[in-house]
Amino acid sequence: MSQSEPTANSDSSATELNNAENQSNTTAIPNVNVNSPQRGALCQLEVNVSSAKLKEVGGIFAKGNPYVELTVDNHQPPLKTEAGKKTWTPSWNEHFTVLVTVNSVLEFKVFNQNVLKSNALLGYNSIKLAEILRQNSGALKDFALKLDLRTEKSGTRVSAGDLYIKLDGISVSESMLNETTRSITNSSEGVPAVSRSSIDSANSSTTASTTTQSSNPTSAQQTARPSTPVPPTNGRSSAPSSQGSNTTSSNQSSAASNGGNSDNTPLPQGWEERTDQYGRRYYVDHNTRTTTWEKPEPLPSGWERRHDQYSRPYYVDHNTRTTTWHRPTSESIRNYQQWQERRQQNQDAQRQNYQQRYLIPSSGIQVVGRDLPPGWERRVDPHGRVYFVDHNTKTTQWDDPRTLAPLPPSWEKKTSDQGIIYFIDHSTKTTTYTDPRTGVPRYQKLHSHRIDNALPGHTKISVSRNSIFEDSYNAIISLKPYDLRKRLYVIFKGEDGLDYGGLAREWFFQLSHEMLNPMYCLFEYANQNNYSLQINAASSVNPDHLKYFKFVGRVIAMALYHGKFIDNGFTLPFYKRLLNRGVAIKDLEQVDPEFYNSLIWIRDNKIDECDMEMFFTADMEIFGEIKTYELKSGGSEIKVTDENKEEYINLMSHWRFTRGVEEQTKAFMDGFYEVVPLRWLEFFNEKELEMMLCGMQEVDVDDWQQNTVYKHYTKNSKQVMWFWQLVREMKNEERIRLLQFITGTCRVPIGGFSHLMGSNGPQKFCIEKVGKESWLPRSHTCFNRLDLPPYKTYDQLIEKVRFAVEETEGFGNE
Repeated sequence: MSQSEPTANSDSSATELNNAENQSNTTAIPNVNVNSPQRGALCQLEVNVSSAKLKEVGGIFAKGNPYVELTVDNHQPPLKTEAGKKTWTPSWNEHFTVLVTVNSVLEFKVFNQNVLKSNALLGYNSIKLAEILRQNSGALKDFALKLDLRTEKSGTRVSAGDLYIKLDGISVSESMLNETTRSITNSSEGVPAVSRSSIDSANSSTTASTTTQSSNPTSAQQTARPSTPVPPTNGRSSAPSSQGSNTTSSNQSSAASNGGNSDNTPLPQGWEERTDQYGRRYYVDHNTRTTTWEKPEPLPSGWERRHDQYSRPYYVDHNTRTTTWHRPTSESIRNYQQWQERRQQNQDAQRQNYQQRYLIPSSGIQVVGRDLPPGWERRVDPHGRVYFVDHNTKTTQWDDPRTLAPLPPSWEKKTSDQGIIYFIDHSTKTTTYTDPRTGVPRYQKLHSHRIDNALPGHTKISVSRNSIFEDSYNAIISLKPYDLRKRLYVIFKGEDGLDYGGLAREWFFQLSHEMLNPMYCLFEYANQNNYSLQINAASSVNPDHLKYFKFVGRVIAMALYHGKFIDNGFTLPFYKRLLNRGVAIKDLEQVDPEFYNSLIWIRDNKIDECDMEMFFTADMEIFGEIKTYELKSGGSEIKVTDENKEEYINLMSHWRFTRGVEEQTKAFMDGFYEVVPLRWLEFFNEKELEMMLCGMQEVDVDDWQQNTVYKHYTKNSKQVMWFWQLVREMKNEERIRLLQFITGTCRVPIGGFSHLMGSNGPQKFCIEKVGKESWLPRSHTCFNRLDLPPYKTYDQLIEKVRFAVEETEGFGNE
């Protein structure tokens, strides 16, 4: 009797195979017969890979470096030829000696060698040795063969050229060939009809990848030794060979009767359950000619099995629109859903703990029946959300002031000239941006959104300093919005620096300096005395200006999300519009003082007596052409009077902020909100948003020095004292350049130097003793660290520091 056995087709089965050998205490010895092999025995075959004529790929002037990869029975290590050099008609003439059986399959693949990228498959084909032997009466003697190479394009197979080979060194009798054919036919009769048809269709393919039907007889027993089946991880592999039966389950009923399928779950169509000579149960997939130890289950609802261009099976989940290489089971899906539920519960718990830690609960404070503090007002925005106005400081907030505990004794709340709220502790004569009642600054509320929406992995951005605008545009606009929230890894071409945060700061600063340059006609200065930026109404001179505005919006949102600074800022009304808050006539004073004064004059004077002949229209000049716009329907016929001048002023103020820039503003906001949704910014006003993007310009040397740590130096070391003496003698502009040299940005965080960010969160400025006195100072922008050599004199330190700051550029790698 014969025993049906699975076939090993991967190195991953080595462990199981060794276990089986230990159980049997025998050693498998391959039977190699050079001249006339017995059925199932191994023999030597000489394969000569002569030459090829390949179709050109990549254009007329492109040249390839092709080489051939030969694989026997899809499980032996592949053999490779040398790569041809810049030709599509290579000539290798290389000889290989391989071990084969009568039923072996030889697969030839031609690749194009590429130094920078992965090697590309040019074409492939395979031959069945039994068919070649049958055509040549069982003997191969310098048998020349031309293989028609095939490749797949758009789901169809096309010709890729011809491969010329020679086979030599094997001789098989006619009777053995006929016996081999009968054994294959008999082993196929036990397969169900659906599996039989799939096998026939696989046999008709020119790329069939069958596994050797060989046996390894031992010295004591001339019986076949089963090898280990392997799950189908390498695409389509061969069907298991059949060389005798010990315990075979050809159908589900026989398997159930033998106890092999104890749960009585039917196998999917085309599957069969078998048992090897050690009583181990395995399963045969006649659809793909693979074997596995794990019992297959029908695909869950909504799943589909497909094959890629290399015939590798994968699975599509139409429920979630995702794909996977692993065959799904009900248990795996259930485990994944449970993991997702636990993960969501953990995130909810962390978010709740965060809110309990940083927000004062209102349960202990009775709000009902209590009046608002003096100067406060309750309002409702157009979306029905309640907010509160503090007329004392001219600020708004979402939190009910009655739910906040009063400030501790000796504390006072104030607002800076930039509109930023800070707190004074009169007992210690110190100031801070941190609310003593909550323990967290308002601007750090965005940090909680970054934690909740953190994504794994990183996004690599490679740019050149000479073309940073174009390179960054091509990189950013091609990425998905969620990829822009991943950790950034910036590479400057030609530089060896590793990005742990410093290169990203440098990239944001340099890119914003370039893309916000008014010379590109995307933005313009607000007026002659205000260098804040606003959208240029004449930006349409660039036909792709809307794409660039979307790109700029993405970059600005990325800077806000990742906590980086930009080189220049926008006008406060622009930030208001970014926060979806209305602008008023007061906002015009900063942007266009003359326009503002004109509207104020109209408001404060009787215009009916002046007979100014004004209508609800506005004129604007673009490229020398003056166009007239109606402020309302039929505005050209409506005259401005004392009765309707208030409406005219409001419409004119709104038009001044939106004139000719509606499309540009929408494109900018679309790009911005893709990265940072509007709901994340509901806690901030326009001045706080400006500070988070631009930082503070003035450098407080005392704050800088107080928040500095030292390594191999002390604060009393003469080099450290000389350094701070130099910093105090510098002008503010020079200090900013020094700060940029050390940290990668010229901006100071809102919270001062104590809030400097490094590669792993907050990281204070550090001065480390490194090098010799002849060295220049070096900076590590990712860690906010300055390597300061032990200079001998103060003048030497000044010379070296100034030269390093003003004359060096770029990043290196130690």
